[in-house]
Amino acid sequence: MRLSILLALAAASLASAETHEVYPTTHSPVFTTQREPLAVVRSGDTIVTRTWDSGGKDEKNVWHIEHPYKYPEHGNPLTGPFVVEGAQYGDTLEVRIDKVELNRDNGYTSFKVSSGVFLPGEDRGELEYGFEAVRPANSTLLPWELDAKTGKIRPKLKPEHSSGFKIEFDAEPMLGCIGVAPPSGEVRTSGPSAEYGGNMDYNDIVTGATVLLPVFNDGAYLYVGDAHAKQGDGEGWGSGVETSANVRMTVKLHKGKRLSIPRLINDDYLVSIASQAEFSSSMDIGLRRANSDMLHWLTGECGLTQPEAHALLGAVVEHKIVTYYGSIATLIPKKHVPARCHTFE
Repeated sequence: MRLSILLALAAASLASAETHEVYPTTHSPVFTTQREPLAVVRSGDTIVTRTWDSGGKDEKNVWHIEHPYKYPEHGNPLTGPFVVEGAQYGDTLEVRIDKVELNRDNGYTSFKVSSGVFLPGEDRGELEYGFEAVRPANSTLLPWELDAKTGKIRPKLKPEHSSGFKIEFDAEPMLGCIGVAPPSGEVRTSGPSAEYGGNMDYNDIVTGATVLLPVFNDGAYLYVGDAHAKQGDGEGWGSGVETSANVRMTVKLHKGKRLSIPRLINDDYLVSIASQAEFSSSMDIGLRRANSDMLHWLTGECGLTQPEAHALLGAVVEHKIVTYYGSIATLIPKKHVPARCHTFE
């Protein structure tokens, strides 16, 4: 009898869930509660929307932001906010990424990987690709071809920059920006990341991933943006393959389930994502935060003892550099933890 009641309640909940199609012509340059919501949604609802690329160009190759940037504009225009009914401080907002898909045939990156990730003097090479090849008044961006039908992407290198070797990759569309309004009424630009999420640029935020965000304000105020067709660990260019994207996501509110930093769950891993002020230290602050959160996860939701959690952290932990000198992820394979914590409940 109890099982049948629970199933009936679950079915009723699904039946009442709505899908909100929102295609805005405006954007937000910041994470804040001080903007009018694009939509008010409830736990269980699905949001279907689009993002512009990091420079403000949409799926039809129309620019919505003037270049060079004029204050207060800057990169990474955000789609949002989406206010989640009933969300309050101390809750967790679950965002299941149902789909991130390419919606145009071009993108771009920086022409070079940042000099800060090499030894001094080792990044010899040209600094410029060509004036206004991608964006007005800019010569440092490299255009890319994106083929949504084949799922292949390739840089449009000039003949003088090519050895003749074919460089082509499988597209792996991701969201660089996802987050909620910061605590204490703060207004944060879409450049950094922190405990509210933000511009995390984590290349596992792809179709099928579930992102868990701490809630700091009534309504949560969810934002997304900065889609990449592909990006390596660390975001070495200071960008991914920047482009616009179609996004479908489903939100779920967990009342009274407090997190300190964002988390991610996919088919294979539990992931704690920690950020620090970029270049503030050599990643040690972010690493300690991510490891500490994973320890709490293992001894909390997973129900392991401290010795068991330390055994896992010592034997099977993995780490990803999310952004050089900015964010880091601590990963534990799901096959090594109890099934009860394979999802967030």
